[in-house]
Amino acid sequence: MSTSPLRHNLRHCTYDGLAATPIVYLLQPGNFIIAALLVEVFHLPPTVYGIIASLPFWGNFAQAFLMPLVNRVYSPKAVSVASSLLQALCWGVMATMLSFLPTGQSAISGRWFIALFAISAAVTALTGVSWMSWVQEWIPPRLRGKYFGRRNRLMQLSQITFLMLSGWLVGTLNRSVIVFQILLGGAVVLRLASVLFQRRIQAESPVHDRPEVKLSWREQLAVLRTTTPFLWLVAYGAAWGFAASTFGPFYTVFMYEELGLSVQKVGTIVILASVGGAVSAPAWGALADRFGNKPVMIFCMVAWQMPNFLWCVLTPDNSWMLYGMWTYGGVMGAGFVLSLFNLQLKTIPPQAKTLAISVNLAVTSLITAIGPIIGGGVLQHLFDSGDSRLSVYHRVFLMLPVTALLACLLLSRIHERAASPLSSMVGAMRNIRTLGSVFGLSILVDYVFIKRKRPQRPALRLGESR
Repeated sequence: MSTSPLRHNLRHCTYDGLAATPIVYLLQPGNFIIAALLVEVFHLPPTVYGIIASLPFWGNFAQAFLMPLVNRVYSPKAVSVASSLLQALCWGVMATMLSFLPTGQSAISGRWFIALFAISAAVTALTGVSWMSWVQEWIPPRLRGKYFGRRNRLMQLSQITFLMLSGWLVGTLNRSVIVFQILLGGAVVLRLASVLFQRRIQAESPVHDRPEVKLSWREQLAVLRTTTPFLWLVAYGAAWGFAASTFGPFYTVFMYEELGLSVQKVGTIVILASVGGAVSAPAWGALADRFGNKPVMIFCMVAWQMPNFLWCVLTPDNSWMLYGMWTYGGVMGAGFVLSLFNLQLKTIPPQAKTLAISVNLAVTSLITAIGPIIGGGVLQHLFDSGDSRLSVYHRVFLMLPVTALLACLLLSRIHERAASPLSSMVGAMRNIRTLGSVFGLSILVDYVFIKRKRPQRPALRLGESR
C-alpha cells in the first residue's frame, strides 16, 4: 500500500530527529558528558569553561549575518543538509584531537577546545535556523502540536538510550579519553545517518496557513518592527536565556565537585529527567492545541522553577532530592520547550519568516552568550576570595528561579491567537485525567466513562395519573 507524501515526509523527519539526538545533546551547554570531559578529565577552570559554554550562543548570534547571504543562493533544506554535514565533520575532528590534547595543561587544551567549539557553534547555528524554516514550509499548522509532541517523545527515548550507554561506557572505561572518543564518534556516525533522512524528505508543495510574500530586506525589517507578539517573544527569550545560562552550565560541575556525584549518578539523574519529558510530551502537545501555547508555557515555567530554590540548600547529605527534582523538571521542561517552539512558529510573520527566525535567535543569543562568561568570572572571583565553594554555589543558584519567574511578566504580554486564559489551563491541570496523561497514564484519557442510564418510564397521557 502506497504512503502519502506527507506521511512519508513526517516519518523521515522523525527518523532524522532520532539519529541526530546524540549530537544535539552533546551540543547543549553544561551537559554532563562534555562537563565531565572538560572539567574532570582536562581540568579547565570556571572562566574557560564559561567561555566554552557561551560559544553556542555566540554562534547563534553570528548566523544573523550569515543567513541573509546564504539564503540568496540556497534553499533552507540545502542549508540544513550542508551545515549538518559540516557539523559532523567538526565533531569528527574533535574526537580525533582528544588523543593529542594534554590533560594536565589546561591552558593549551583550553585554547584548542575554544577553537573547536567555536567552529561547531557557527555551523550548528546555521543548521538550527534553516531546519526550523524548512519544516515550517511543509508541516501543516493543524498537525504541529501533536506531531512534535510525539516526535519529541521518541527523541527523549533516543536520548535515554544514548545516556544509558554513555553512563555504562564511562563506568567501564573509568573516564578515559577513549570513552569520550567512542561517544563523540558514535554521535558523528548517527548525524551522518540523519542527513540521509533529511535528503529523503521531498516537500515539493509547501504548506502555509498564510501565503508568504517575497519582500526586500528593509521591508521585512519593517514587518518585524510592527509585529508586537514577535517583539515580546524576543524580549522574553533574551531574559529567560540570560537567567538560564549565567550559572546553568555550572549546575553539573556543582554536582561533580561539591556533591561528590559520579558520572554514572549524574547520568541517572539526567535520564530520569528525559523519562519525565518522554512520557509527558504528547500530553503537552494536546494541551497546547487545546488551550494555546502561552498558557502552557507560563504554567510549566512557574511549576518548573519553584523546586529550583532547593538548589540553594543542597549538600552531599541531601543530594538524594535531585532524583525527584530532575524527574519533575523533565515533565515541566518538556511542556515548556514544546510550547515555545510552537509559539515561535505562530508569532513569526510569514512575510519575513527566515529573517524573523534569524533575528530572534541572534538577539536572544547575544544576551544569553554573555551569561556563562559573567557566571564563570563571578564564580572564579568568589572562589579566589576564600569563601566556601558550597556556600558560593548556594548564593549564585538563587538567580535562576527568581529571574525566570520575573521573565514570565514579559511572556504574559505576548498575544496568541485563539489561546485560552491561563486560568483555563490551570483548571484543566486540576483534572485527574489530564494529570494522568501528563505523567504517562494516557489510559485515563482514552477511557470513556459512561454513566448507566436508568430505564425511562413511558410518558403520561393527558388525563392519566401515577
